[in-house]
Amino acid sequence: MRHNWVLGWIESGRTWPKDHSRGTVESRSIAGFGLTRAGKNEIFIWGRRAVCYHATDMKAIFGQKHAIKVLQAGLASGRSHHAFIFYGPKGVGKFTTAAAFARVILCHAAEKNREGVPTACGRCPSCTLLDAPPPKPAKGDDGEDLPAAATAHPDLHIVNKELARYSSDRLIRERKLLTIPYEVLRDHLVEPVYHTSQLRHNKVFIVDEAELITPVGQNVLLKALEEPPAGTYIILVTSNEDRLLPTIRSRCQRVGFGPLTDGDVAAWVDGQKGAATGQRRDWAIAFAQGSLGRAGWALDYDLHQWAQAVVPALDAMVGGECPLELGKTMAKFIDDFAADWVKSHAGASKEAANKQAAALMWSMITQHACQRIGEIARRTDGEDESQQEAVLAPWLRVIDAVGRAEAELAANINLTMVCDHLAITAHDCLSPA
Repeated sequence: MRHNWVLGWIESGRTWPKDHSRGTVESRSIAGFGLTRAGKNEIFIWGRRAVCYHATDMKAIFGQKHAIKVLQAGLASGRSHHAFIFYGPKGVGKFTTAAAFARVILCHAAEKNREGVPTACGRCPSCTLLDAPPPKPAKGDDGEDLPAAATAHPDLHIVNKELARYSSDRLIRERKLLTIPYEVLRDHLVEPVYHTSQLRHNKVFIVDEAELITPVGQNVLLKALEEPPAGTYIILVTSNEDRLLPTIRSRCQRVGFGPLTDGDVAAWVDGQKGAATGQRRDWAIAFAQGSLGRAGWALDYDLHQWAQAVVPALDAMVGGECPLELGKTMAKFIDDFAADWVKSHAGASKEAANKQAAALMWSMITQHACQRIGEIARRTDGEDESQQEAVLAPWLRVIDAVGRAEAELAANINLTMVCDHLAITAHDCLSPA
């Protein structure tokens, strides 16, 4: 039976089904991830994060009870912090929670529930704007989209790396979308943060993938975090908190988000239209590692097909086989994923999409290596320690090789060369001496 969940998607880029029972939303690229129960109100966000669904009550956010409890405690006390870092794995609901939290902060007539926690009223000018689709981008003289507000709400500001595509500076527009440039942060946060709220209430800035802010940008951001105007809230959403400066972290309230349980992921997978079954379903749940974002990628881009080609080739190496085309196969999977991503995400960077796809490939190989290590460890339990280490070493070296492949790609070495090198190294690690 289909579950009555409504999704806010952060990293997956999935498409909302045209025939979804709500029937009021066009099919378009969906952003973000965080599972919420169906509610009356929706918040619409243009760009890579095209639509973010959430219920009025933050308690409806699925699988993040601790994070919600922390935020609700601040709201109930009336002394909520002005700056936050939402940190945790990709695809577990950080951005969705930020949007739901912003809705309450921006509400002009928040109502307390039975627990004394303020919730959005759903009727005030702020809530009305959040429920309205934003204006579609206008076209410039060259036929390209001009920058448009991320939402219809003038006091909810969404900052992400894709805004570089709409910079007035041609050099910024033509950069690879691998960072959030200082210029983007300046134009969409550092300067607007001191502007008066247009609705004469609060204003909220959500920075997605905040770990991508350049060091210069992070240093400039410090002043806004230290002395924000009254009624201003800044939320940094990140899956790699360590890349934020210690001075940034010390000025923010940190709110942690953890992986969802396999049961939660399974419930979501089973609730999808045309739900996956059998091995494809089970593999997607295991690959997700508690992230609905990863589960979404696995289903949308049929990553199970990757596993069917790559995993048997790795296992065959243990028996001495040498799959000559493995490197090219991996590179093609990655390149095809990136091409599809760019095609379905306006303004997306091919380089960034390649790195995203490669990260999924590296993760799949590492997961399989860890699975084999666990099996060997259980099988050799009680044996001599040195003998056990010897049989575990090949797969441990494969994990090291994946780390080197990641570093090589980060150094802009050709993707096919990186994949070929990884395949050759894996063979050297796994094949019998």
